[in-house]
Amino acid sequence: MLKSSRAWGEMTTGELELELTDVLGGDLNDTVTIELFDPQGKCAYRNREKLGRSLRLTRINCDAIAFYRVAVTPARYRLRQTFVAIKEGKSILLKLAFPVNPGKVSEIEAPDYNVLPARLREVLEASDMAAHRDGRGRPQQGKRLYGELKMKEKACLLNLYAKTSATVLASGRTCFDYISGLTELRQDRFFARTKGALEEDAGASTLFCRQTGVLHKIPAGYRRTQSFKTRDEHGNLQLTFFRRGDSGDDYVVDADIDEGRGIEHIFEVIRNRVTGRTNPFDVREILIASQKLDPGYTFIFS
Repeated sequence: MLKSSRAWGEMTTGELELELTDVLGGDLNDTVTIELFDPQGKCAYRNREKLGRSLRLTRINCDAIAFYRVAVTPARYRLRQTFVAIKEGKSILLKLAFPVNPGKVSEIEAPDYNVLPARLREVLEASDMAAHRDGRGRPQQGKRLYGELKMKEKACLLNLYAKTSATVLASGRTCFDYISGLTELRQDRFFARTKGALEEDAGASTLFCRQTGVLHKIPAGYRRTQSFKTRDEHGNLQLTFFRRGDSGDDYVVDADIDEGRGIEHIFEVIRNRVTGRTNPFDVREILIASQKLDPGYTFIFS
Protein backbone atom coordinates (compact mmCIF):
# COMPACT_ATOMS: atom_id res chain seq x y z
CA MET A 1 0.00 0.00 0.00
CA LEU A 2 1.36 3.43 -0.93
CA LYS A 3 1.58 6.01 1.81
CA SER A 4 -0.12 9.38 1.34
CA SER A 5 1.14 12.83 2.18
CA ARG A 6 -0.99 15.52 3.80
CA ALA A 7 -3.20 17.66 1.56
CA TRP A 8 -1.43 20.69 0.18
CA GLY A 9 -4.36 22.90 -0.74
CA GLU A 10 -7.67 23.17 -2.50
CA MET A 11 -6.45 24.29 -5.96
CA THR A 12 -6.33 22.16 -9.11
CA THR A 13 -4.08 19.24 -8.21
CA GLY A 14 -2.34 16.12 -9.41
CA GLU A 15 -0.48 13.22 -7.82
CA LEU A 16 3.06 11.86 -7.88
CA GLU A 17 3.97 8.26 -7.13
CA LEU A 18 7.62 7.61 -6.30
CA GLU A 19 9.17 4.17 -6.73
CA LEU A 20 12.66 4.10 -5.19
CA THR A 21 15.05 1.16 -5.66
CA ASP A 22 18.70 0.23 -5.53
CA VAL A 23 20.54 -0.49 -8.78
CA LEU A 24 19.45 -4.14 -8.75
CA GLY A 25 15.80 -3.13 -8.51
CA GLY A 26 15.39 -4.10 -4.86
CA ASP A 27 13.47 -1.98 -2.36
CA LEU A 28 15.53 0.99 -1.20
CA ASN A 29 14.66 0.38 2.48
CA ASP A 30 16.16 3.64 3.67
CA THR A 31 15.35 6.88 5.42
CA VAL A 32 14.89 9.54 2.74
CA THR A 33 14.34 13.27 2.57
CA ILE A 34 11.94 14.18 -0.24
CA GLU A 35 11.65 17.75 -1.54
CA LEU A 36 9.53 19.25 -4.32
CA PHE A 37 10.39 22.66 -5.73
CA ASP A 38 7.79 24.56 -7.74
CA PRO A 39 8.50 26.37 -11.04
CA GLN A 40 9.57 29.47 -9.07
CA GLY A 41 12.15 27.44 -7.15
CA LYS A 42 10.21 27.55 -3.89
CA CYS A 43 10.19 24.38 -1.80
CA ALA A 44 6.55 23.30 -1.93
CA TYR A 45 7.01 20.08 0.03
CA ARG A 46 9.62 18.58 2.31
CA ASN A 47 9.44 15.46 4.42
CA ARG A 48 11.84 12.90 5.88
CA GLU A 49 10.70 9.36 6.52
CA LYS A 50 11.68 5.74 6.39
CA LEU A 51 10.24 3.83 3.48
CA GLY A 52 10.64 0.52 1.71
CA ARG A 53 10.00 1.31 -1.94
CA SER A 54 6.99 3.50 -2.70
CA LEU A 55 5.40 6.79 -1.70
CA ARG A 56 2.40 8.70 -3.05
CA LEU A 57 2.25 12.49 -2.88
CA THR A 58 -1.30 13.80 -3.36
CA ARG A 59 -3.00 17.13 -4.05
CA ILE A 60 0.00 18.80 -5.69
CA ASN A 61 -0.94 22.23 -7.03
CA CYS A 62 -0.60 22.25 -10.82
CA ASP A 63 -3.43 24.12 -12.61
CA ALA A 64 -3.45 22.26 -15.96
CA ILE A 65 0.23 21.28 -15.73
CA ALA A 66 3.23 22.30 -13.61
CA PHE A 67 6.88 21.31 -13.67
CA TYR A 68 8.45 20.42 -10.35
CA ARG A 69 12.00 19.59 -9.40
CA VAL A 70 12.09 16.46 -7.27
CA ALA A 71 15.07 15.93 -4.95
CA VAL A 72 15.43 12.67 -3.02
CA THR A 73 18.21 12.35 -0.44
CA PRO A 74 18.55 8.86 1.10
CA ALA A 75 20.68 8.20 4.16
CA ARG A 76 22.73 5.40 2.53
CA TYR A 77 22.59 6.23 -1.17
CA ARG A 78 23.48 9.20 -3.33
CA LEU A 79 21.14 12.15 -3.76
CA ARG A 80 19.14 12.17 -6.99
CA GLN A 81 17.08 14.95 -8.48
CA THR A 82 15.05 15.30 -11.63
CA PHE A 83 12.16 17.24 -13.15
CA VAL A 84 8.62 15.95 -13.46
CA ALA A 85 5.43 17.36 -15.02
CA ILE A 86 2.44 17.18 -12.66
CA LYS A 87 -0.85 17.16 -14.57
CA GLU A 88 -4.33 18.04 -13.41
CA GLY A 89 -6.22 15.01 -12.16
CA LYS A 90 -3.43 12.62 -13.15
CA SER A 91 -1.16 10.36 -11.12
CA ILE A 92 2.42 10.40 -12.45
CA LEU A 93 4.75 7.47 -11.70
CA LEU A 94 8.43 8.35 -11.24
CA LYS A 95 10.91 5.48 -10.91
CA LEU A 96 14.37 6.24 -9.53
CA ALA A 97 17.26 3.81 -8.95
CA PHE A 98 19.92 4.98 -6.50
CA PRO A 99 23.64 4.18 -6.50
CA VAL A 100 25.17 3.58 -3.10
CA ASN A 101 27.00 6.30 -1.19
CA PRO A 102 30.41 4.58 -0.74
CA GLY A 103 31.03 6.44 2.51
CA LYS A 104 28.07 4.70 4.12
CA VAL A 105 29.29 1.16 3.39
CA SER A 106 30.86 -0.54 6.40
CA GLU A 107 31.46 -3.97 4.79
CA ILE A 108 30.49 -6.07 1.81
CA GLU A 109 28.84 -9.46 1.75
CA ALA A 110 30.87 -11.37 -0.84
CA PRO A 111 30.50 -14.97 -2.04
CA ASP A 112 32.27 -17.64 -0.01
CA TYR A 113 35.47 -18.90 -1.58
CA ASN A 114 34.01 -22.35 -2.27
CA VAL A 115 31.25 -20.93 -4.46
CA LEU A 116 33.47 -18.64 -6.54
CA PRO A 117 33.73 -19.60 -10.23
CA ALA A 118 36.34 -22.32 -10.73
CA ARG A 119 38.44 -20.13 -13.03
CA LEU A 120 38.68 -17.37 -10.43
CA ARG A 121 39.73 -19.89 -7.77
CA GLU A 122 42.44 -21.21 -10.12
CA VAL A 123 43.89 -17.72 -10.49
CA LEU A 124 43.83 -17.09 -6.73
CA GLU A 125 45.54 -20.42 -6.11
CA ALA A 126 48.34 -19.46 -8.53
CA SER A 127 48.77 -15.87 -7.30
CA ASP A 128 51.94 -14.46 -5.80
CA MET A 129 51.54 -10.98 -4.31
CA ALA A 130 54.25 -9.30 -2.24
CA ALA A 131 51.61 -7.71 0.00
CA HIS A 132 50.22 -11.12 0.94
CA ARG A 133 52.91 -13.42 2.31
CA ASP A 134 53.17 -15.50 5.47
CA GLY A 135 55.84 -15.21 8.16
CA ARG A 136 58.28 -17.24 6.07
CA GLY A 137 57.81 -15.10 2.97
CA ARG A 138 55.69 -17.65 1.15
CA PRO A 139 52.77 -16.33 -0.93
CA GLN A 140 49.29 -16.59 0.49
CA GLN A 141 47.11 -18.26 -2.09
CA GLY A 142 43.63 -19.58 -2.71
CA LYS A 143 41.15 -19.47 0.14
CA ARG A 144 43.61 -17.94 2.60
CA LEU A 145 44.48 -15.13 0.19
CA TYR A 146 40.80 -14.45 -0.56
CA GLY A 147 40.06 -14.28 3.17
CA GLU A 148 42.88 -11.77 3.74
CA LEU A 149 41.73 -9.28 1.14
CA LYS A 150 40.49 -5.95 2.40
CA MET A 151 36.94 -4.94 1.64
CA LYS A 152 37.73 -2.70 -1.35
CA GLU A 153 40.37 -5.08 -2.72
CA LYS A 154 37.83 -7.90 -2.75
CA ALA A 155 35.22 -5.65 -4.36
CA CYS A 156 37.73 -4.64 -7.05
CA LEU A 157 38.63 -8.27 -7.74
CA LEU A 158 34.98 -9.27 -8.14
CA ASN A 159 34.28 -6.24 -10.34
CA LEU A 160 37.20 -7.05 -12.62
CA TYR A 161 36.35 -10.74 -12.77
CA ALA A 162 32.78 -9.86 -13.82
CA LYS A 163 33.98 -7.51 -16.54
CA THR A 164 36.97 -9.48 -17.89
CA SER A 165 35.06 -12.77 -17.94
CA ALA A 166 32.24 -11.10 -19.90
CA THR A 167 34.62 -9.56 -22.47
CA VAL A 168 34.89 -12.21 -25.18
CA LEU A 169 37.61 -11.84 -27.82
CA ALA A 170 37.65 -13.05 -31.43
CA SER A 171 39.41 -16.24 -30.32
CA GLY A 172 36.31 -17.17 -28.32
CA ARG A 173 38.23 -16.81 -25.07
CA THR A 174 37.47 -14.17 -22.47
CA CYS A 175 40.07 -11.74 -21.20
CA PHE A 176 40.11 -13.53 -17.84
CA ASP A 177 40.86 -16.85 -19.55
CA TYR A 178 44.35 -15.47 -20.27
CA ILE A 179 45.10 -14.58 -16.62
CA SER A 180 47.40 -17.02 -14.83
CA GLY A 181 47.94 -15.43 -11.42
CA LEU A 182 47.73 -12.08 -9.61
CA THR A 183 50.90 -10.19 -8.73
CA GLU A 184 49.26 -7.11 -7.19
CA LEU A 185 45.73 -6.08 -6.22
CA ARG A 186 44.53 -2.62 -5.28
CA GLN A 187 41.07 -1.14 -4.82
CA ASP A 188 41.02 0.06 -8.43
CA ARG A 189 43.05 -2.50 -10.47
CA PHE A 190 44.99 -5.73 -10.51
CA PHE A 191 48.31 -6.74 -12.07
CA ALA A 192 48.48 -10.32 -13.29
CA ARG A 193 50.74 -12.70 -15.17
CA THR A 194 49.62 -13.37 -18.72
CA LYS A 195 50.88 -14.20 -22.23
CA GLY A 196 51.38 -12.19 -25.38
CA ALA A 197 48.28 -13.84 -26.85
CA LEU A 198 46.04 -11.61 -24.73
CA GLU A 199 47.75 -8.49 -26.04
CA GLU A 200 47.39 -9.76 -29.62
CA ASP A 201 43.73 -10.68 -29.21
CA ALA A 202 42.84 -7.40 -27.50
CA GLY A 203 44.65 -5.43 -30.19
CA ALA A 204 42.76 -7.25 -32.93
CA SER A 205 39.37 -7.00 -31.25
CA THR A 206 36.79 -4.43 -32.33
CA LEU A 207 35.76 -4.21 -28.67
CA PHE A 208 38.94 -2.27 -27.87
CA CYS A 209 40.57 0.95 -28.97
CA ARG A 210 44.23 1.83 -28.48
CA GLN A 211 45.37 3.96 -25.51
CA THR A 212 48.73 5.40 -24.47
CA GLY A 213 48.90 3.78 -21.02
CA VAL A 214 51.60 6.25 -19.98
CA LEU A 215 50.04 6.88 -16.56
CA HIS A 216 50.20 3.23 -15.59
CA LYS A 217 52.90 1.97 -13.23
CA ILE A 218 55.58 -0.18 -14.88
CA PRO A 219 56.40 -3.34 -12.89
CA ALA A 220 60.09 -3.78 -12.02
CA GLY A 221 61.99 -5.64 -14.75
CA TYR A 222 59.34 -5.03 -17.42
CA ARG A 223 58.73 -2.46 -20.14
CA ARG A 224 55.39 -1.10 -21.32
CA THR A 225 54.20 -2.36 -24.70
CA GLN A 226 50.58 -1.52 -25.57
CA SER A 227 47.36 -0.42 -23.87
CA PHE A 228 43.74 -0.92 -24.97
CA LYS A 229 40.35 0.19 -23.61
CA THR A 230 36.88 -1.16 -24.38
CA ARG A 231 34.47 1.11 -26.20
CA ASP A 232 31.75 1.00 -23.53
CA GLU A 233 29.96 4.26 -22.86
CA HIS A 234 30.65 3.79 -19.15
CA GLY A 235 32.70 1.31 -17.12
CA ASN A 236 35.46 0.76 -19.69
CA LEU A 237 37.92 -2.08 -19.17
CA GLN A 238 41.52 -0.99 -19.82
CA LEU A 239 44.32 -3.50 -20.34
CA THR A 240 47.90 -2.20 -20.24
CA PHE A 241 50.64 -4.68 -21.11
CA PHE A 242 54.24 -5.02 -19.92
CA ARG A 243 56.85 -7.45 -21.24
CA ARG A 244 60.06 -8.73 -19.73
CA GLY A 245 62.84 -8.39 -22.31
CA ASP A 246 62.47 -8.37 -26.07
CA SER A 247 61.73 -12.05 -26.49
CA GLY A 248 59.85 -14.78 -24.67
CA ASP A 249 56.28 -14.83 -23.40
CA ASP A 250 56.62 -13.29 -19.92
CA TYR A 251 53.93 -10.59 -19.72
CA VAL A 252 52.11 -8.71 -16.99
CA VAL A 253 48.78 -6.98 -17.59
CA ASP A 254 47.41 -4.08 -15.57
CA ALA A 255 43.60 -4.38 -15.68
CA ASP A 256 41.34 -1.62 -14.43
CA ILE A 257 37.82 -0.33 -14.99
CA ASP A 258 37.46 3.35 -15.77
CA GLU A 259 34.76 4.83 -13.57
CA GLY A 260 35.23 8.27 -15.09
CA ARG A 261 32.04 10.29 -14.63
CA GLY A 262 29.80 7.28 -15.07
CA ILE A 263 28.01 7.73 -11.76
CA GLU A 264 27.07 11.31 -12.62
CA HIS A 265 26.04 10.51 -16.19
CA ILE A 266 24.02 7.35 -15.55
CA PHE A 267 22.23 8.42 -12.39
CA GLU A 268 22.34 12.23 -12.68
CA VAL A 269 23.86 12.54 -9.23
CA ILE A 270 26.45 14.91 -7.80
CA ARG A 271 29.34 13.62 -5.74
CA ASN A 272 30.08 15.24 -2.41
CA ARG A 273 33.79 15.35 -3.20
CA VAL A 274 36.22 14.18 -5.84
CA THR A 275 38.98 11.71 -5.01
CA GLY A 276 41.94 10.67 -7.10
CA ARG A 277 41.23 6.94 -6.96
CA THR A 278 38.36 4.98 -8.43
CA ASN A 279 36.04 3.58 -5.77
CA PRO A 280 35.10 -0.05 -6.52
CA PHE A 281 31.60 0.48 -5.10
CA ASP A 282 30.92 3.09 -7.79
CA VAL A 283 32.26 0.65 -10.39
CA ARG A 284 29.81 -2.02 -9.18
CA GLU A 285 26.87 0.32 -9.59
CA ILE A 286 28.00 1.31 -13.10
CA LEU A 287 28.52 -2.30 -14.21
CA ILE A 288 25.06 -3.28 -13.01
CA ALA A 289 23.20 -0.24 -14.33
CA SER A 290 25.05 0.23 -17.62
CA GLN A 291 26.13 -3.29 -18.61
CA LYS A 292 23.89 -5.65 -16.60
CA LEU A 293 27.00 -7.23 -15.03
CA ASP A 294 26.54 -8.17 -11.38
CA PRO A 295 29.85 -8.70 -9.52
CA GLY A 296 28.00 -10.80 -6.95
CA TYR A 297 28.45 -8.90 -3.70
CA THR A 298 26.13 -6.68 -1.69
CA PHE A 299 26.62 -3.86 0.78
CA ILE A 300 26.42 -3.86 4.55
CA PHE A 301 25.73 -0.52 6.24
CA SER A 302 26.73 0.58 9.71
